[in-house]
Amino acid sequence: MKKRLSFLLLTLLGFSTACEKQKNGEPPTAMYGTPHVNIWVGGKVTDKTGTPIPGIEVRQPNSSYKAQTGDDGCYELPGQLFSIETTADILFTDTDGPSNGGEFAAQSVPVEFTEADRVSEAEGWCGGSFARIGVDVTLEEDAQE
Repeated sequence: MKKRLSFLLLTLLGFSTACEKQKNGEPPTAMYGTPHVNIWVGGKVTDKTGTPIPGIEVRQPNSSYKAQTGDDGCYELPGQLFSIETTADILFTDTDGPSNGGEFAAQSVPVEFTEADRVSEAEGWCGGSFARIGVDVTLEEDAQE
C-alpha cells in the first residue's frame, strides 16, 4: 500500500511540475514530451511534360503526417521534426495507379529548413515553426509498367 501511495504521489508531482503557466490566464499546458519543431511543406507535383498529377500521396516517412495532391497537383503537408534535425525527407508515392494519368515511380526529396523558413518562435518544448513553399517535384513514369 505504501508503494502505491508513493507511486501516485510521484506521478502527480511529475505532472504538476511538467506544466507551463500560461500568460493569458488559460489553464496550464502540459510540457512533457520531446523537443520538436513544427514544419509545413507545400508545392506542386507534375510529370515530365509539366502536367499536374492528382492523387499522389505526400508524406513524412516514419510519422503519421501525410497529404494528397489535388486535381491541380498541389499539396500542403504539415509535420514535425526533432528539434536537433534540420532536414525532413518527404516521400511522393503514386498510390492510385493509372487513374491519375500514368503510373509514377516513388521519389524522396530532402527539404532543409533554415532560419529564413521560420514562421514562429520557440516556446516550451516546441522549437518554433518552419514553412517551405515551392517544393515542386517532377515524377518520372514507373519503368515497371
